Amino acid sequence: MTRTIGLLFSSALLIVLSSCDETVVIPVDNFPVDSTITEVELENYVNKTHIALLNRKPSDAELSNSLAWLQVDPYDRAIRDSYIAGLQTQPEVRWVAWQFLSDRLLEGIDTAQIYSENSWIGDQINNAGSSGELAYWQVILDKSNAHIGAMEGWFAADTSYTRLQTWMIRLYTYDEINMGTENFVVSVYQHFYHRYPSDLELEEGSKMVNHEWGILYGENGNSKADFITILFEQAEFEQGKVITLFENYLKRVPTSVESVAYANRFYSGWDFWRMQRYILTSSEYVNS
Repeated sequence: MTRTIGLLFSSALLIVLSSCDETVVIPVDNFPVDSTITEVELENYVNKTHIALLNRKPSDAELSNSLAWLQVDPYDRAIRDSYIAGLQTQPEVRWVAWQFLSDRLLEGIDTAQIYSENSWIGDQINNAGSSGELAYWQVILDKSNAHIGAMEGWFAADTSYTRLQTWMIRLYTYDEINMGTENFVVSVYQHFYHRYPSDLELEEGSKMVNHEWGILYGENGNSKADFITILFEQAEFEQGKVITLFENYLKRVPTSVESVAYANRFYSGWDFWRMQRYILTSSEYVNS
């Protein structure tokens, strides 16, 4: 009797062992890359995940406890998932995620600067010399207050990652970094779609940001809020989130197949935390 071993490439990424009278299917993420995973490799994984999620190395006690947890079965992804889920409950995780967005979108401003800017905008209102100037700064203050609400909600686990991003790019600081309508539109596309907008997308998006009627992806809008809402509703936004996560944790860009497959998990109801766990428990990340 002969026995063949082959790879079956599908959305589930399975390894199939087949013979004339049996078929055994083993998930890739439960199949060891090497015959053993050493304690040094597990220790490296614990260090990497603590740095990725908490921006620090584990304490001696945390390292010992984490190793004991993972050594129950180093090849079991469910055990890795429960380990990462435990780390995600720590408050620092939300601060690290917020700081990542700040570094990426706002040139790294901290929460103190957010509150300081809010106070400064309030001063502009108090010193406004005309009703038009007062109205302008009031709009800016409303956006700042909305962002602070979303930011504080994020830290309190009451705000979604998408809502946090929505208000972060409506801050006065984001406008100052990306001065001008076209620069704003280009920046949003690059940050969330990881590409430059087409000529038509730039034209129609700029109309909306300038409070003129424009149309994108079959939807009409005439405000910056409309522009952001329409972009965040598209499939490409979900694929952009996948690209960002891959670049951050796997240090590479996903293939087109991976982009679609992972984005579909968002559509099926996964949130940011579930996708983060899925990537950080992958064989690729464990063995990188």
